[in-house]
Amino acid sequence: MYFLKILPLIISVLILTPATYGGEAAVQTRQILESGRLVEGEKTFSDKLAQNPSNTELRFGLGLIHFARAIERYAQSQYKYGLRPPKNSQIPFLRFPVPENPDPEILTYEAQRDVFKTLLADLEQVDLVLSSIGDVPVKIKLNLNNIKFDLRNDGKADENGRLANILSSLRMMDEPAKETFEPFEVAFDTSDVYWLRGYTHLMSATLQFLLAYDWHVTFEQSGRLFYPKTMPYSFETASQTIDDSKSRSFIGSNFEIADVIAFLHEIRWPIAEPLRMKAAHTHFKQVISLGRLTWKSILAETDDDHEWIPSPVQKGGVLRGMPVGKEQVDEWLAALKDFDAMLDGKLLIPYWRFKKGINLKKVFYEPRNFDMILWFTGHAATPFLEDGPIMASEIWFKRDRIFGGHFLSYAAWFN
Repeated sequence: MYFLKILPLIISVLILTPATYGGEAAVQTRQILESGRLVEGEKTFSDKLAQNPSNTELRFGLGLIHFARAIERYAQSQYKYGLRPPKNSQIPFLRFPVPENPDPEILTYEAQRDVFKTLLADLEQVDLVLSSIGDVPVKIKLNLNNIKFDLRNDGKADENGRLANILSSLRMMDEPAKETFEPFEVAFDTSDVYWLRGYTHLMSATLQFLLAYDWHVTFEQSGRLFYPKTMPYSFETASQTIDDSKSRSFIGSNFEIADVIAFLHEIRWPIAEPLRMKAAHTHFKQVISLGRLTWKSILAETDDDHEWIPSPVQKGGVLRGMPVGKEQVDEWLAALKDFDAMLDGKLLIPYWRFKKGINLKKVFYEPRNFDMILWFTGHAATPFLEDGPIMASEIWFKRDRIFGGHFLSYAAWFN
């Protein structure tokens, strides 16, 4: 993840930018996010920003509300179709913990693609609003335990819609005490503007990848793993009239196991919209660029105020057990450099069964049909193999050691 805090602007710029630091807009942003009135807040802030486009604190607040609204709108679509988040799954966009819908609507393949397109457009709007802030100092303090969403789209933000409960369900923070919801204060500032922009680009890259391919067969065969009503449904429902409780093994339901196997087997997706792969590549490049800006800003900070991501000289971030020292920062910046070189095809990705390396840029610019199993075996990688400098496998082990065996967790945090 990427967060950022940036150097104070030149005095002249500060003079020309009124009410940009800890003012009325910051207070109102917190009130809107904690009340769950995101639709109302989005309109109010949009109208105010149109009247005062130079107010960067107002712009930051609108960006935060836009992002929260994007997440809420996506969650409402998943509640509408009765998403049943899989246990212990890392499948993007299908982990979101929504309440159980007693009467979900039928979900079609095209409707699910439209859901992803809407989320993509919402994320692009977030970045559009935030991109004009630049290095201007802004700060909006939020209590993450009090932020709420209307997950059922009934105009009410309930306890299930608390951000704290959502993050707990996603195992991104400890489960909060149900009665107390102790304050979880974070002061989001300029560095976090960069981080949030990077996060939107990371999500957008994933969405563009999904939309680049035709996965209707996977949806038809396995959609009911996640949604109770999908159409069309090519697998005979009559074949599942046997009581599942009588068909279980020591590792769980035989039905579920069989459906998961079918799901993995059907991840054989023809390329449908190849230009979306180039768009995904552009988003990933933006993630790297914004990550560098995030850390440039963080390292320039002189305060220490409830940091989301701390510098090595600040007390610590909000995530316990994940210290950030100079060694971790230096290694993360080196990793960003390597990731950037991989995206440019200048540093090849090693593969266990080949002497040559994979040119990642070609994967995006010369996309082929995506077959997950053949990528595991290496067969799908052969069109992208080249001679050239290859990332040494030892570097990954070194990085994981520097991050205490949790490099991927830090990567998810830093972006």
